[in-house]
Amino acid sequence: MWRIFWLILLVILISTLGFRIIEGWSLLDCLYMTIITIFTVGFGEVKELSPQGQIFTIFVILSGVGTAIYAFTKLAEAFYEGGIRKFLRRKRMERKLQNLKDHYIICGHGRMGRVVRERLEEEKTPFIIIDNREEKLEELKEAKTCLFIEGDATSEEVLIKAGIKKAKGLAALLPDDADNLYLVLTVRLINPSIFILSKAIDEEGERKILQIGANRVVSPYKLTGLKIAQGLIRPTLVDFVDLIIRRKEIALSMEEFVVKKESPVTNRSLNECNIRRKANVIVVALKKPGEELVFNPPPGLKIETGDTLLVLGDNQAIGLFESTFL
Repeated sequence: MWRIFWLILLVILISTLGFRIIEGWSLLDCLYMTIITIFTVGFGEVKELSPQGQIFTIFVILSGVGTAIYAFTKLAEAFYEGGIRKFLRRKRMERKLQNLKDHYIICGHGRMGRVVRERLEEEKTPFIIIDNREEKLEELKEAKTCLFIEGDATSEEVLIKAGIKKAKGLAALLPDDADNLYLVLTVRLINPSIFILSKAIDEEGERKILQIGANRVVSPYKLTGLKIAQGLIRPTLVDFVDLIIRRKEIALSMEEFVVKKESPVTNRSLNECNIRRKANVIVVALKKPGEELVFNPPPGLKIETGDTLLVLGDNQAIGLFESTFL
């Protein structure tokens, strides 16, 4: 911006001195002649020009008018980028935020946040990102494909703006355990029923974040270490799990469903439901509220309202199970 200002000033100064040297007018007359020439206001000449003055005026018009047009174009672009465009983008985002419901909030767009965001995009799941580091949001600003808020994720005002009261879940992925701890506490006070998953670097942080209200805590180093160990001992199993998680190479999916009161499977055993024959899916695990996950549940186990079923099958079978039993 300052470069444009100095460029215009330089053109005005050179033109004014040129008229002064060639025509011998006063500095005020020379400056006035320069201004009306560069900005093409259509006023008449201050005094009659000599042939040398006419030639110099031609150069002033060519250089000065071109510089003025360039300067005004750049100023208009800066005004649009810095003001109108931001205003329109903010209004567009506010409209989208008002319509968000049952979405996920990703707090922190670092390495883990980026992976979570990419996966949610693949799943076509509604989400919004919060981060106060401008460099972490650059690719989102360029892509213009997802919602984000540049601000402090631990701020109650920012969380409410992100629709925390209507959100389905939140991922606390801030760089520091103390920040994640404060974030989880703030979120739990605003929305006691929301599902919260948090990152924790050390075991002490993991314990405190769970105590303060997180539903799940993930330790990246512990998780990575366990996966490496399993990869050494059972590489085929790890490959199979990766295929299910990525869902890119095969159509096999693993989904979890919460049983509702009006569901056809409520108060019936797995054997009575005959899920495998009717929907061609496998009930891998069942979790009752407040209890441990039961892998490969027995056929006689009764399904009740609020139970979570973990089922495995191809996409078509998963859809059939959902429409038939839930």
